Amino acid sequence: MRHRFLPVVVTCGFITSALSEDLPDPTLTFIENNCLECHDEATQKGEINLDFFEVDWSEKDSIHLWERVLNAVDKGEMPPEKKPRPKAGKQQQFLAWLDQTLTEHTPIGGTLARRLNQSEYKTTVQKLFDLKGFQLPTGFPADREYHGFDNVGEGLVLSPPLLQAYSETARLVADQLFPPPIPPVEKQSSSAGVDELVISYSSGKVVGDALRLGMNCNPIWRSSTWPTRIETHAAGIYRITVELSTFRPAPDAPSMIAKIFARDLSSPDGISKKTLRVLKEIEVTSESPETYTFEAALYERQTPVIHWENAPFCSDRKNESHLLAYFEKRDSEIPGYLAAWNEMVNESGGRQGFRGGVGWERVKKKLERDELPEISEKDRAKFLKAAAGNPVLYAETVVFDVYDNGPALEVHGLKLEGPLRPVDSPEDKERKRLQNNFFGEDRNPESVIRRFLTSAFRRPADGETVQSYLAMHDRHITAGHTPDEAMHLIIRSALISPRFLYRSLTDGPLDDYDLASRLSYFLTGAPPADRLIEKAEQGKLTDSQVLYFQSKRLLPGNSSAPFVRNFTGQWLDTRILPEIMPDPKFKFKTKDADSAREEVEHLFFEILKENRPMTDFIDPDFAFTSSRLAQHVYGLKEGYRKGGGYIIQRIPLPRGGRYGGVLGNSAVMMATANGVDTQPVLRGVWVLENILGMPPPPPPKSVPALTPDTRGATTPRNLLTAHTSDENCAGCHKRIDPVGFVLENFDPVGAWRDNWPGIDNPIDASSTLPDGTEIKDIVDFKKWLVQNVDQFSECLAGHLMTYATGRVPNYSERKEIAAIVKANHETGNGFRDLLLALIQSETFRTK
Repeated sequence: MRHRFLPVVVTCGFITSALSEDLPDPTLTFIENNCLECHDEATQKGEINLDFFEVDWSEKDSIHLWERVLNAVDKGEMPPEKKPRPKAGKQQQFLAWLDQTLTEHTPIGGTLARRLNQSEYKTTVQKLFDLKGFQLPTGFPADREYHGFDNVGEGLVLSPPLLQAYSETARLVADQLFPPPIPPVEKQSSSAGVDELVISYSSGKVVGDALRLGMNCNPIWRSSTWPTRIETHAAGIYRITVELSTFRPAPDAPSMIAKIFARDLSSPDGISKKTLRVLKEIEVTSESPETYTFEAALYERQTPVIHWENAPFCSDRKNESHLLAYFEKRDSEIPGYLAAWNEMVNESGGRQGFRGGVGWERVKKKLERDELPEISEKDRAKFLKAAAGNPVLYAETVVFDVYDNGPALEVHGLKLEGPLRPVDSPEDKERKRLQNNFFGEDRNPESVIRRFLTSAFRRPADGETVQSYLAMHDRHITAGHTPDEAMHLIIRSALISPRFLYRSLTDGPLDDYDLASRLSYFLTGAPPADRLIEKAEQGKLTDSQVLYFQSKRLLPGNSSAPFVRNFTGQWLDTRILPEIMPDPKFKFKTKDADSAREEVEHLFFEILKENRPMTDFIDPDFAFTSSRLAQHVYGLKEGYRKGGGYIIQRIPLPRGGRYGGVLGNSAVMMATANGVDTQPVLRGVWVLENILGMPPPPPPKSVPALTPDTRGATTPRNLLTAHTSDENCAGCHKRIDPVGFVLENFDPVGAWRDNWPGIDNPIDASSTLPDGTEIKDIVDFKKWLVQNVDQFSECLAGHLMTYATGRVPNYSERKEIAAIVKANHETGNGFRDLLLALIQSETFRTK
């Protein structure tokens, strides 16, 4: 049969690559005897063709093909069961050759030029300039996931929209340190009469030439007023004049206190007065209008707010006693007052029927009657209880009594003049702080540029680079720009430089600085801080012991740390939970999904922090959950603090149960479903990729799509059985289906179910794993995973290495990972130990 290879070479006009190698005769013979019946040029079963003489090992497709061949033969999947088995010696010889060849042609390293992903970029800019609360501009392009992560080099392309976004962000950042010059603002004078003051529903009432205020509420829109058309255009000292008076002040009551606040016009109308800056407190004692003038600092786009600070009541729930006291006082002054109110409320037909001035007018009409029935103590108590239960509604109505009868604070007008002289706004003070950080003590341009570039590029800036930036700075000044504008250009240029946007640009072993960057971004999601850079400067970080202690120091300190949240969110796909809308029948809320995600993060962090064994990812004796999920999803009756809502708590769990660990977790089950139903194939593929490290190849193009039976006439198992009767499907589904069906007892939000929905047939979760092990359910599968935990450990370690290095480990790197996992198992199998050992590996320390 050897002649079968020759036509391929001739008819294809084969051009030999410089890196192509002839397959040795024993390999050709093994393939000819065991593979070509199904995988020759003509047949290509499963779209696999092994009908050739030589291999170009520089091609990734060739490497991937031969890795698939090795795995299939090594696991006994090929040749198929019905075909003759190769002799053991010949098979071992073939596998040994393939292992050696793949190792030779997959050298450790090879991460593509790897830019910072969106999260890393944002954090790096924030840390570089100490920009508090820095956010990327709206519409900043999102990163594309590759092999499950958004920080893999092959997926981090630099598109034109992203390049434009980098340029725009660089300008915005530079503006925060060196904003464009603002032309001087001339002194202006603006006035507002009562018809130009804001009234938000019940917050005030205009009577004659005055706007009356009657309440003291925290949200300013409920009890304050401000000009509709007066705002400042620059920070400065302004002269503010207000005309105020009292209306029917209560006898023996303290003087009315008007507070003048400064409000940013960009803030919501419902902002609390407690967050506003007080400009002036004014004691108002005259019932005739009096003018009060003072000077105060206002910042750009601010306006004065007028508020009656010691009004008799408010609508805030915590101070409802003041409202009730007002009702009691008025009832003692006006016979039948509460009776009239009680009648009005009962006749209104709902809460909106008496809100505001409408309700008060109805009360007034009732009070005009000659006789009002006495209100019973029962009805009186009921009314006051209702008012206490909804103080906003009742206060917004009774305040119109204040507007009509007092006591009230009257505002007659407001005038604003300025700016009289400039003053530093918070933005100005922040800009000066940022500039001081940027310049440091030595403001010599060359020194400033050198320090800045060293920080921005995360390694010492060489002399040539510094001089090129310094020349740019000097040319800009020579062209007529200011020194600040020149530094603005330096910042913009550095922030779009490949040295800032990318890291580890040199192939081979990482030097101290690149190692510092890789370690820091891996464990903290941020650029290396001073302590790590100091070790790099000393040339000590590549020392294994120093690297070990620095790695240990940078391990996350809580379950919401960037490493924990970002890694688990992508490894376990819990990051996609906000995109999933569970069917309303599951009564699963957004807060439930948030709690489920937090469960995973707490579990991961606990196992890492306590260096617990790898088996705790599968079958621990504890769990993290909220009382809400414990009852609603997991059906737990004890072992947790009830009534805790969504607060995450650590609870004990017996080993060997349905729940506990990653599998069966609500967040994971939700991420592997669609919110409405479950699909065994989807979950099976997820388990192979994220738990077992055996990702199946894409389905051949000739394989038809699996269409769910929307009529509900068959079970998912029957549907898949029909689908996998096709030989092209059977190979992969032999691995996918067992680990998919074993999770079918978990519904789309992770709650246990015994029957398939819709058809009410019992769920059959039993399967035979690829190694021949028979399992009945998730409990059996977890037992098998615990017994074969190294397979899971290698899978998790591979994902960690992908996340850390920005590349999917190749064959040689996976061999190193497997050796680390094996050694770790022999010394306690702790997760923290495994993570620290991975950081020491050649794979981690090579670009």
